[in-house]
Amino acid sequence: MATIYDIAKACGLSPATVSKALSNASDVSAATRERVRRTAQELDYVPNAGARALSQSRTWSIGVLCQDASQMGLWHYLFAQVIESFKDYVEQHGYDIVFISNKVGNLGLSYLGHCRYRHVDGIFIVNTDHDQKDAKELIESNLPKIAIDFENENIGCVMTDPDKSMSMIYEHLYALGHRNIVYLHGQRGKFITEARIRALEKAAARIGDEKSSFRLFPSHYYSIEGGYDSMRKLLLATAQDRPTAVIASDDYSAIGVIDAIRDAGLSVPDDISVVGFDGIEITQRTSLKLTTIRQDTRAIGEAAAKNLLSQISSDRGIEKTILLEPQLILGESCKNLNK
Repeated sequence: MATIYDIAKACGLSPATVSKALSNASDVSAATRERVRRTAQELDYVPNAGARALSQSRTWSIGVLCQDASQMGLWHYLFAQVIESFKDYVEQHGYDIVFISNKVGNLGLSYLGHCRYRHVDGIFIVNTDHDQKDAKELIESNLPKIAIDFENENIGCVMTDPDKSMSMIYEHLYALGHRNIVYLHGQRGKFITEARIRALEKAAARIGDEKSSFRLFPSHYYSIEGGYDSMRKLLLATAQDRPTAVIASDDYSAIGVIDAIRDAGLSVPDDISVVGFDGIEITQRTSLKLTTIRQDTRAIGEAAAKNLLSQISSDRGIEKTILLEPQLILGESCKNLNK
């Protein structure tokens, strides 16, 4: 394998000058930098990552954690798109990404242990069980970090504004004449679940109509089967007071909700209106386009990347919530009861 000394010999330069040229130092001419890089390419030179890390006090690698009980991981359209956007941005700034787990090499490493094993400069927490022991250890560490849809005193986050999102949904259904609304929420206690429930409560209170209310019913995140099962149970539990509209926890669950309604011999939207959350592409290409909240995955990934890189390059932590604007997509899954 070629070394800096081989490049120096081929170019007739000192090893120090070659090193500066490869690190884009300003006191080396553009012509020399180009000659050194061209020679390095011809000799198949690969920089020593360990030496680079020691000289610059960073490894130029960032961890990404995307694991939870749903087992969706990168199968989930939203998470995959967010990570792709994050990856694009950090790669433009010279970083690689490393996927973090607590199963690497059967070494018994926690998430934080894996981060230290890989010497990552920071961590992007996309999805995990934040109450799990390994996740708590990572969040409470001094490693630069940013999350989506979760925050506490130890970590900031990027998320689509839950207040605006749920207000858009509730006010849309209310304007269509719906007064019997059920929210099929995800896991209680989860940060984003509680934030969205509070947002619905505020939306109903703002309208001020004594009939403007909603009911809660447990469901699942990111599961067509979970949405189907929850909707089936809801129909059995509300046989005498069937809701006119259902808000699903997310678009995947909404697909299951619609299937359960149809299998019960009912129609969407004539009998029950359905709203999703996330705006995944497939729900806009089916025969019944879903009314949903679209999250801007590119903006989420870029905002997380900018925040994390700022933390890495600064001595102080940048821990704040970044709220992004939601977009209400009007599909064909909601009926106007006023007509």
